[in-house]
Amino acid sequence: MSKMETGYHITTDPDYLNQRNNISPELSGKLEGFHRLALAGKKSNIKKLLAAIEKYPNAPQLKNYLSVLYGQLNEEQKVYDVNRWIIAEHPDYLFGKVNLANEYYLKKEYEKMPLVLGRGMELKALYPERDTFHLIEVVSFLKTAILYFTAIDDLEQAEIRYDIIRDLGYEDDHTDFAYGQILDARVRAAQKLEEEDQKNSIKVKVKSQEVTNISQAPSFAHAEVEWLYSNGLYIGADKLNTILSLPKDSLIQDLELVIQDSIDRYSHFKNWADENEWDEQKTSFVIHAIFILGELRASKSIDAIFDVLSQSEEYLSFYLGDLLTELLWEPLYKIVGNDLEVCKQFVCRPGVYAYARIAVAGMLEQIVWHQPERRGEVIKWQKDLIDILLSARLEDNIVDSEFVALLICDIVNIKGVELLPQINELFERKMVAIFISGDLKEISIDIKEPDIYEKKRKILSIADRYEQITSTWAAYNEEYDDLIREAFRDSYIEPNTIPFKAEPKIGRNDPCPCGSGKKYKKCCLNNN
Repeated sequence: MSKMETGYHITTDPDYLNQRNNISPELSGKLEGFHRLALAGKKSNIKKLLAAIEKYPNAPQLKNYLSVLYGQLNEEQKVYDVNRWIIAEHPDYLFGKVNLANEYYLKKEYEKMPLVLGRGMELKALYPERDTFHLIEVVSFLKTAILYFTAIDDLEQAEIRYDIIRDLGYEDDHTDFAYGQILDARVRAAQKLEEEDQKNSIKVKVKSQEVTNISQAPSFAHAEVEWLYSNGLYIGADKLNTILSLPKDSLIQDLELVIQDSIDRYSHFKNWADENEWDEQKTSFVIHAIFILGELRASKSIDAIFDVLSQSEEYLSFYLGDLLTELLWEPLYKIVGNDLEVCKQFVCRPGVYAYARIAVAGMLEQIVWHQPERRGEVIKWQKDLIDILLSARLEDNIVDSEFVALLICDIVNIKGVELLPQINELFERKMVAIFISGDLKEISIDIKEPDIYEKKRKILSIADRYEQITSTWAAYNEEYDDLIREAFRDSYIEPNTIPFKAEPKIGRNDPCPCGSGKKYKKCCLNNN
């Protein structure tokens, strides 16, 4: 037995429950058989269990088995009737109370659950005269308490109780279900916070994409560049190396022409995709051009790349998608990592989409990890940027609360405690999308705590980066998709209490419960 902070001991001795529940040695030897009768789900077993209950009227566990049997037979009302029978005849039987609370949970009568389990949902408060509880009693009580607190959106109390279960080392389908409710509650909390944020959000007005009738492809100095228009990220190292071996100056001119073509013929490619279905093979040429320019360290091409990042949200979504925030930092690091002033000028450019700006601003985080001697330079850059945002007017069209929140996340990642006064002022001015960054209290704690996960990301060649994407990202990996489907299938709940009706799980494309603002598949689900 072990003493818990909650003020009681926990035992795993099976005889302890037998003594509390009036299970005689004679009945103890028969319990497994009665349990099998309950799980078999046959109507003929009702009479057998009723006969056992008549013979052992003081043993509440047999009545519990009867409720399980009715559950197997989908006779919901009889399940509830038996539970009330248990409560009436065995008012101190914990599992009877838990079953009744679970009934209220299923009926969404959450306000009645504390009437059964106590207002504070504390086991010791419910049974002040007891100093010892069996492990199964503790876990069953805590799981139902978790359901209650997630139902009323008190995530903090739910997680406190789940931590106790985890510390006990106990795990089964029921605890998995309880944790699933915590994840769902996190998503609901993030969505609620987002809705509240949206009421006071500040958004940059991004221009609409220019519509043109241009359909003629440009002429390139190198025919090999046309491969970029017919190959996705599976293009292969041979083709990439062939292109990279072309004369550098003329190749860079061709690649800048590819980028301009993506803007000039956006309407052409978008209309084609709408009519024929989106095809990565035909729309990856912008990604290829940017990554090859990165491989060439083509610093003079940064204006062409900034032109891409200054386009509409629709354009960026069409050509870059998740790569915008997930991987564009890498070619930017190679091209403009040594010219932070140019980066600041772009980030302060009016009318630029928030996630395009953070692709540039976020690149500085990797500078800190790869070149720690430049940390002071990065901190100063971030401070200067915040000062510019604080002094800007709304009509300047550079203040965006989502961008500010993402910038704060980057500062937290590099433990920029020096910038807490500036961060505090951003919150005071209500310039932060809290659903992305978390509140000031959370940030003040996180920015000082050591990281659990490695933030430094590898810098790879273009061929190795494409290989990493196509071999590990869920969108390219059918086996990984199968694992995801397996992980999120409905949990099987053993019928030892009232069966739970599972709520929808977090989907791959739902907001990540960590509050990053990213899709779950590209955040906590996928750390590659």
